Amino acid sequence: MLTPNRHPDRHILDPIVRPLASKGFLIFISLAAFGAGITFSLINENWSWMNRFGAVVIVAGLFFTMSPLFSDGIYKSQSGAGRFADLHTDGTPIITTAEERRTGNNVALGIVITAIGTLTNAFGDLLGNCIYGF
Repeated sequence: MLTPNRHPDRHILDPIVRPLASKGFLIFISLAAFGAGITFSLINENWSWMNRFGAVVIVAGLFFTMSPLFSDGIYKSQSGAGRFADLHTDGTPIITTAEERRTGNNVALGIVITAIGTLTNAFGDLLGNCIYGF
């Protein structure tokens, strides 16, 4: 995951995941999903839509749980405090170990898998019904 011009404490996904630490953003997504679930349920006269959009709220809740990972960055969220740092080739300190970066990668992958699994569980039958008609 390292390139010659990138600091080893910066994960490639940090710019994408840092906004997920925003409390306001996650509350907005949760309320929007809840409102969309109610709206679709009323329009279609089928309350299973509410259950589907509830999965989006679950994913937002997972993001809330993992907010330290998002706010500090994937690697730095796993760094131990109080030890001496090594120096990168450009002279900046490296505050994470290779093991901590591997752990950070695993946590990030777990979040992606959880989100995909929850959304598939929630919307999979509707998607199949739309595509195949049964």
